[in-house]
Amino acid sequence: MTDEPEPGAPASYPSDDLVQLRSWRMTDLACVEAASSDGRIPQGTTVPSRFTPEAGRAWISRQHQRTTDGEGWSLAIADAVTGQAVGCVALLLRPQPGVAGIGYWIVPRARGLGYASRAVDLAASWALDTVRLARVEAWVEPSNRASIAVVRRCGFESEGRLRSFLSFESQGESRRADALVFSRIRDD
Repeated sequence: MTDEPEPGAPASYPSDDLVQLRSWRMTDLACVEAASSDGRIPQGTTVPSRFTPEAGRAWISRQHQRTTDGEGWSLAIADAVTGQAVGCVALLLRPQPGVAGIGYWIVPRARGLGYASRAVDLAASWALDTVRLARVEAWVEPSNRASIAVVRRCGFESEGRLRSFLSFESQGESRRADALVFSRIRDD
């Protein structure tokens, strides 16, 4: 696999003076490794909980496959100056036409610097204005105060609570959690 954009990807994704959203590259393995070592990221995502270069490359290939298969977009959140990946933002299409769910994570060393808010705002705006989706929604655990703050800063409105909605598997154990639902729509 090369560092070329995945098939079917747009010529460019949105960026600003802090964040560049782009396709994942095999040179982003250090970011995937940092995410793997975080206690929460592998629990709520497909990031491998035990990093190996092979597992990291397989994860990056799966992110490309999401676009190829028409599931949505899983993009690296990169520093706009250095190009170094610091996280992920994914827009995955829901069964309802014109609706995508947004998810995101930032590696621990890059948290608190504004990357998540800028990336979520860029991705949601792109999905609504360029892709012309009608709705972008986020499902957030009530205890995840940082993610709640991100979606609120990005103009997502609270819509309610889904009880025992999320399911997590981690190291052979499973748990369920409520989800707070937030959304942005094209008319906002």
